[in-house]
Amino acid sequence: MKSSPSILAGLFAFIGGAAHLAAGPVDDGIVAAMTLSDRPNYSWISIVDDDARTYEIKGQTSREGFTRVRMPVVNAIRRRLGREPTDNVVDVIYHGNVDCVFATDSGWKRFAELPPAAEANGIRVEPEPLLRPGGVRGLGLVGVLAPRPVKKDEDSEQQAFSNLQSGISHPHEDLGVIVSNGTNWRADGDSLAGTLTALGAQLLLVRDGHPEITPEEGVGSFTLWFRDGIVYRYKVRLHGLLAIQTPNGTRRVKVKQTMTTLLQDVGSTNVVIPAEVLQRFGQ
Repeated sequence: MKSSPSILAGLFAFIGGAAHLAAGPVDDGIVAAMTLSDRPNYSWISIVDDDARTYEIKGQTSREGFTRVRMPVVNAIRRRLGREPTDNVVDVIYHGNVDCVFATDSGWKRFAELPPAAEANGIRVEPEPLLRPGGVRGLGLVGVLAPRPVKKDEDSEQQAFSNLQSGISHPHEDLGVIVSNGTNWRADGDSLAGTLTALGAQLLLVRDGHPEITPEEGVGSFTLWFRDGIVYRYKVRLHGLLAIQTPNGTRRVKVKQTMTTLLQDVGSTNVVIPAEVLQRFGQ
């Protein structure tokens, strides 16, 4: 999710307006969605279903700014880690949304510190061209066009695209985007549903740390489930068009994904950060 001043502006505007509204199911649900950001820590599991794959992200985060996740990575990172094609799930620790270290056999390493793919795998391979700010090869775009897609994109003839990215988007940030960009709110028992503005959908499609990806179109919808005054599960459905800067020019791809997130151990999650990692981040 790319940060935007409009997120905070919209959220504060909403909070100011909500103070003058009579309490009701929709208002109670929105407050429940906003409550997560006040909690000191929590865990979550997200299941992401897109045009190319279905994958899982398990995470823990704390107010101190550290987040541990277990998630898949694409070939550019997998090869540098010396992993086989079927072994692409990696433990990662983030400080913030972008800066991170990967678990390796020789300790926690930043992407730039990983050995070249040829050295890691013991075979000669061609490096994958990735971009970062300024067009320099490095850790940037990690969404991939699947050469042999597991699923077929029925809406176009393009190869199936997985919008997996290297940055992390925390559930409380997702909920902040939903609250400040949600419309057509509908309450149904212990759940709320609605639609996202184009800005909201675009913000959820692209995470921080990817200046090479520009969302050009976006539509979305969401459902939130809450109990005891806090959201415990939410689902976001997104469709969009991304403009991706590659070494060969701009490529536009259609994106379709559904993410279902379950929140756990809110306020009682113990996020363990090894001393080695704390030192790497200057803590």
